[in-house]
Amino acid sequence: MIKLKTILVLLTLATTNVTFCQDQIEEAEQMPSLLSQIHGVDSLVDHVLNNIEKYRFQFMVTEIHESESELYLGETHDYSAPNWYFYPASIVKLPVAIMSLEKLNETNFSTDATLKFQRDFECGNMKFVDESRQRKLTFKEMLRKLIIVSNNRYYNSLYHFVTPQRINDELKKRGFVETHIYKDFTGCEMPQNLKTHGFSIQEIDSTKTYVQNSSHIELEEFAANYIYDSTKLFGSKSEYRGEIVDGPFDFNYNLEYSIQDIHATSMRLFFPQFFDEDDRWNLREEDRQLLLESMKSVPKDLRGKEYLNTKKYPDNLYKYIVHGDDNPIYDGVITYSKMGISYGFVTETAYVTDPKTNKRYVLTANIYVNSNDTVNDGKYEYKELARPFLARFGQLLLEL
Repeated sequence: MIKLKTILVLLTLATTNVTFCQDQIEEAEQMPSLLSQIHGVDSLVDHVLNNIEKYRFQFMVTEIHESESELYLGETHDYSAPNWYFYPASIVKLPVAIMSLEKLNETNFSTDATLKFQRDFECGNMKFVDESRQRKLTFKEMLRKLIIVSNNRYYNSLYHFVTPQRINDELKKRGFVETHIYKDFTGCEMPQNLKTHGFSIQEIDSTKTYVQNSSHIELEEFAANYIYDSTKLFGSKSEYRGEIVDGPFDFNYNLEYSIQDIHATSMRLFFPQFFDEDDRWNLREEDRQLLLESMKSVPKDLRGKEYLNTKKYPDNLYKYIVHGDDNPIYDGVITYSKMGISYGFVTETAYVTDPKTNKRYVLTANIYVNSNDTVNDGKYEYKELARPFLARFGQLLLEL
């Protein structure tokens, strides 16, 4: 049976502004809840669940069922903690990829179209601009490498293609009001992240082109989306200009993407049929399938000899849920997933399906692994804790 302390924490995460009396707590101990079914099976999973505040573990899982060859949504178990900030890292690439396909759809260009940037200003790593000017770079190639091996260069390209103005306007329009994506991965700081390079698109085997000038957002408009919060200060020590110094790392005015919004992003992508038309992503079906196939794929599915190096690019490089521990029992399980890993935060969203048992679910989870309480020193327990924990947690969900 799950420990009382853990139940109290998890009930707090799953509800808002609710006080539980002793009778309710005792009743909760007896409930066959999702986590009470998982607890007591695996020592590592138990360790995290019994120290849920230390690891800031939060998640949402939606059951997917099948009846007469038709899928339908089951129960959603929401153990997210909106007040627990986490740095989403590369998982923000998923909505930006989706919005780039929406923009291609609206401008009537295919993913075989090529993108070429102007060089409107100098800041940080400009390789994404240089590469676009040196060779024909298609959206299909960028999208696949962005999803499968989390290519930062191509995220930068799509961030500038969609523009931060449109990204955040579209998020708000869809109800993701607490999500803020005003950052590329060039290494630039504010306000440079609010500027974009102009570009041109050319359709393959065609003279059809589309041109967009450079753009920018005023710093005041950007800042108005945030409220300073001391809970976004992490660590007793942190890296500053190459040195470890006393004091926390400040995540204020940074990327923000909650578990609930990540989960909603994925659900609308995986199962558009369950949402009203206005709530769906505006994607052509072939483009949606391109994203799904990319989320299912592993590095060796990409073109290029370097991706055949399984030491550098193992199949589960960015697939922790279910497959993180290489357990052959689960080799047949398929995951459509996207991850973000940085500063000790590990976030993954995945549609998991087992063809043998027809068990299906969508899981979005985050865990923080930083035992030395020093942020940005590159020393985190990804391999020792985050990877095997998310693997086993995903496996246990399949076994319920």
